Amino acid sequence: MNKNNLQFKNKGFTLIEIMVATSIFTIIMLIAIGSLVVASDSAKKSQALQTAMDNVNFAMDSMTRSLRTGTTYSCITTPTIEYIDKKDCVNTGNSNDGGSGIAFTPVNHPNADTAYAQVQRDDLTYTLQRCDLSNPFNPSCVDLVANNVNIKTLRFFVNGSDPSDKIQPSVYIIMEGTITIKDQPTSFAIQTMTSQRTLDQ
Repeated sequence: MNKNNLQFKNKGFTLIEIMVATSIFTIIMLIAIGSLVVASDSAKKSQALQTAMDNVNFAMDSMTRSLRTGTTYSCITTPTIEYIDKKDCVNTGNSNDGGSGIAFTPVNHPNADTAYAQVQRDDLTYTLQRCDLSNPFNPSCVDLVANNVNIKTLRFFVNGSDPSDKIQPSVYIIMEGTITIKDQPTSFAIQTMTSQRTLDQ
């Protein structure tokens, strides 16, 4: 075996080559880990947004189910939730139409009215509450949506609230707002209509 072949067989990687290869590998790994972190964060945000949206949809479904079996609808146009006479809130196309709340008599609690209303949570946000009006001047209320949900618009349009008008009572609901996940608001808008399934008393 000649000297040239022996030198060729014993030749390995130099320190510079190893450092360059290690640097390239490290950069690739950092990029891959960064992508995984971003993807994981996006998945968590998406899951949190879906959970909050499910909460909003559940609140809307709860309202419509209760209203469907309730009687004596009353549109609330006053700033506070209080006992009011039965009245309609029609939609004429004006932005001030409708009421910010609705009171009705639930089928499973005929001796006291229940109300759904948009209520101010703080200086900037609003929530949706369900209130027991057994004592109309001191109602017992609970939030139906999470703290990161801001109900910017909640309008109820009531038709047929007076049993003497012989019109099947119906309620049209518009709900708009934002869901904030990690300081990033996402807008939503829901509309639905429900009609009374039971006869007025």
